[in-house]
Amino acid sequence: MQYPKGMNKALSTLAKNDLLQKAANESSEGITISSMSEKNRPLIYVNDGFQRMTGYSENEVIGRNCRFLQGEGTDQEAVQKIRDAIKKEESCIVELLNYKKNGTQFWNRLSITPIRDNDQKVSHYVGVQSDITHLNETKNRLVEANNILQKFRKRILDELEQAKLAQQFLLPAQLPISPKVRFASLFKPMDEVGGDLYDVIRLPNDSYGLLIADVTGHGIPAALLTFMTSTTFRNAADKLTSPSDIITLTNERLFQKMPEDAFVTMFYAQYDPKNGLLTYVSAGHPDAYILRKRKNEVIPLSTKGTIVGAFSRNEISFDKKEIQLELGDKLILYTDAITDILDIYGLSNKDELSSFLRSNSELDIDDLFKAVYQYGLTCSGLVSYPDDFTLLGMEVIDAV
Repeated sequence: MQYPKGMNKALSTLAKNDLLQKAANESSEGITISSMSEKNRPLIYVNDGFQRMTGYSENEVIGRNCRFLQGEGTDQEAVQKIRDAIKKEESCIVELLNYKKNGTQFWNRLSITPIRDNDQKVSHYVGVQSDITHLNETKNRLVEANNILQKFRKRILDELEQAKLAQQFLLPAQLPISPKVRFASLFKPMDEVGGDLYDVIRLPNDSYGLLIADVTGHGIPAALLTFMTSTTFRNAADKLTSPSDIITLTNERLFQKMPEDAFVTMFYAQYDPKNGLLTYVSAGHPDAYILRKRKNEVIPLSTKGTIVGAFSRNEISFDKKEIQLELGDKLILYTDAITDILDIYGLSNKDELSSFLRSNSELDIDDLFKAVYQYGLTCSGLVSYPDDFTLLGMEVIDAV
């Protein structure tokens, strides 16, 4: 090998030793060498980094066992791991609490490695000490922060579960029983609290009111808006008879009491079994359907109507319409879970849903609702809906 001009082929032993000494002393880590041939395994060398780290001078530590860095808080399991490694003449790395000369604690990541002589007997151990106090403090803060987050998460989950139970409490525990109509509902809540609401109300003169509503959003805010919407609508329905007036009053009482960008869509229908007349109002909600079994046709029910809670009385209008029902007719109200999932997966949701209803018109209303629920999952390949799934309806079983 050719060396550059002026460079010796090899450093002298003295130069090597001087270079190694300088390199060791410039290191920020503590470096120690302990003799294994002497009874107390004393330190025979410490670098400047060790002295800076511990506050002890070279004269104070040479000839002493390194255990003087230990104290009351030192983990004895870590100390035992060091003893076992030395006994087995192996290397090891431990983290243990040590103490500086002034009594200050510091976390020491200690690595010890055996040095063997020509006879392969362990003559010395070299130790490398790293002050990881700041790292451990950061780790402890992260652990503490994670514990706080876990407690917060548990509290939120508990509150969501309570909100979900309260939301479901708003829904009718049992639908009315009538010799004229058969009522049905299917509600499958998502894991998180949603904003779907439905109800069947007994009205004077043996009539019935059917409400389905969808509050924007999910979680506890949506649940609170659901409670507010349900109470407001019920109070309005107790005071008024016209469906459009009821929705108008509900809007008036919700306006400017809902958070910004929050609103409700509603579909409300009243059915009088005595004359077979269905009166209905849509407030920005998906069209309802009449599935007419006799003609195997689907009749969409839609009216002009704005969403609820977002506009003042002067900015809204809710049109009322009527339709005469026949024996075997089924009224189907729904929230947007089924149409959204069909739309997401590339299907024309209204046409697909109408076609599916026509092809299953022979089913009674309970079985029809179960079939609609499964239809959306089959089309999407999902195992559950990413939103509350709600169907409400009735079937005319005794016409005028």
